[in-house]
Amino acid sequence: MKRFGADGFLSRLYPPGQMKRYLLIDIIVCVFLFYHVLRAGSPVGPAGTFGLLALYLLLFYLGLWSRNWRLVLVVAAGCGLMAVFAVYYNLWIILFATVFADFLGRVRTRLQLAAGMAAFVAMYAVVNAALFGNMLVFLQTVQLPFLIIQLAVPFVVRVLDRSESLKHELASANERLALYAQEEERRRLARDLHDTLGQTLTMIKVKSELALRTMDRHPEQARREMQEVVRTARAALKQVRDLVTAMRHVPLEQELDLGRSLLAGAGIGFERKPCEPRPPLSKTAETMMALAVRESLTNVARHSGASRCVVTETCQDGWYEICIDDDGGGMAAGAPEETRTEPAEMMGKTVTETAAVRPDAAAADRPGGQPPGHGLATMQERLRLLQGEARIGPSPLGGVRVTLAIPVRQSAERDELA
Repeated sequence: MKRFGADGFLSRLYPPGQMKRYLLIDIIVCVFLFYHVLRAGSPVGPAGTFGLLALYLLLFYLGLWSRNWRLVLVVAAGCGLMAVFAVYYNLWIILFATVFADFLGRVRTRLQLAAGMAAFVAMYAVVNAALFGNMLVFLQTVQLPFLIIQLAVPFVVRVLDRSESLKHELASANERLALYAQEEERRRLARDLHDTLGQTLTMIKVKSELALRTMDRHPEQARREMQEVVRTARAALKQVRDLVTAMRHVPLEQELDLGRSLLAGAGIGFERKPCEPRPPLSKTAETMMALAVRESLTNVARHSGASRCVVTETCQDGWYEICIDDDGGGMAAGAPEETRTEPAEMMGKTVTETAAVRPDAAAADRPGGQPPGHGLATMQERLRLLQGEARIGPSPLGGVRVTLAIPVRQSAERDELA
């Protein structure tokens, strides 16, 4: 929308963002400059005086819009004009050259800055040579401090401009960080809902199927299984509420016990080989490991077709590992594998992740060629936050081995910081 009147004129006179900064100062400078020039005796007459003042306004306007070497030329011309005013009107008009020193702070290179500062030194030398016959006499008068101030002004302006630029960059970075935090929170909730409800719904499915199979021949057993389904559904509702309200601490022992119950309901034997003593883990690290174990045991119950599952804990070389082995169908024969190697930056260790497809997984829970789930990717993402790793490969038992590992020292340090 086009603006009229004083606001429209000033918006065309000043570059965007500079009117608020310069307008009041410029009005004060122009009023005092015009006062001193018009009050002094004019060697060139009123017309010449007004012509010089018009030239000042022109150079002022060009200084607002110029950059680089063009701005240096404007500053040099302004210093020349101030020298004329100082010689023919009033010596102290030379102080008004500070306006051009402010402009000089917006040049981009050191060479341009040095050239503009040389113009100020030359201005003082010319004025003193014309008035006192010695171009260096200003070094012995009060003019020297004013010259130093004018030479310092461009540096101050550069610092202020840089500070303003950094402020805008910081505000922009904060906006991006806020968006990233929101997105990360959505992903975290998606992971937690997937992991929590995945295991719980699997348990409900297994027990419901068992109740259906035994309903006619063993009604009491079917009744107990359905009661367990009700308890599990209530627990799932509580888990969802916990996940929505906050990221809660999930004990590893609790998940291993729940995993034992889940596998028992699926008719899979559970064997555990703990390491004693278990290394100290931060609450965050223990929760991440517990959720990864939950996902792994849920996959065993869903997809493996195994009769036996072994969970082995080890701690060596500063790493805590949990290996989950089953004797199920194993990796799909000829299935494409995906291997990715990336550095675990904090520990100087290489992480190799191999993903493959179980022979029965696609048919079990992904009918009709639906895309695979996010179990392995979720585990990898969780442990990567701790500079850990998640690997999947063949098991000595004949099925699949999932290896979860995190650096123990870093986990302890995170706990101390928390």
